[in-house]
Amino acid sequence: MKKFIILFSLFVIPFFSFSQEKSKIIKETTIRRVSVGVEIYQDFWMNWPKGMNVRAINQGAGGFIMYNVPFGESPVSFSIGAGIGCNNLFSNTTINDIHADTITFTPIPDTIDYKKSKLGLTYLDFPLELRVVTKDKIRFSVGLKLGYLLDAKTKYKGDDIYGQESTVKYRKVEHVDKFRFGPTIRFGYDWFQIMGYFSVSQIFEKGLGPDLYPISVGITFMPF
Repeated sequence: MKKFIILFSLFVIPFFSFSQEKSKIIKETTIRRVSVGVEIYQDFWMNWPKGMNVRAINQGAGGFIMYNVPFGESPVSFSIGAGIGCNNLFSNTTINDIHADTITFTPIPDTIDYKKSKLGLTYLDFPLELRVVTKDKIRFSVGLKLGYLLDAKTKYKGDDIYGQESTVKYRKVEHVDKFRFGPTIRFGYDWFQIMGYFSVSQIFEKGLGPDLYPISVGITFMPF
């Protein structure tokens, strides 16, 4: 019985240790192949309609998780993933009818006191990237991002026509294009990077709203 226990121990303990080490290696490899990031950016809006003045700061934010496929032992890898992106347009206008046949932005009269008026857009994004990571942890990537619209809403906070302060929110703005598409770029050191996104597509369906589109510039935090 003792001999059996000794022989069993001699066989099982090394096997168990090897299994643990193998699991650790697999876990570390998996972690290296997964990237998680958080982005904070400024939206620069192009092609404003007549009468619209866009606020200087139009903050946006997003997050993503991506899986990296390295090209052998080279510093180059291909990445694919999914994430959420939010864009905001703050201006001196409102959308009077979010269900109109054509979406128009109407300037808020100067006699009305208001704190903010915005259009908020939320997308489910699917980014693709080609990445280079050097031994010195310098990171550079170029890619494409395809997004699907999850929500389009407006928010107004200020006086109403009767001079009473109010907050008005509307969801599901009509004629916002369901998809967005554009190139991306990212450059930085280790977990801190500068990012950019240029929207090739316009926010509204062609002919059913103004030809607005954003260029987003900001920072990305990628802890791993």
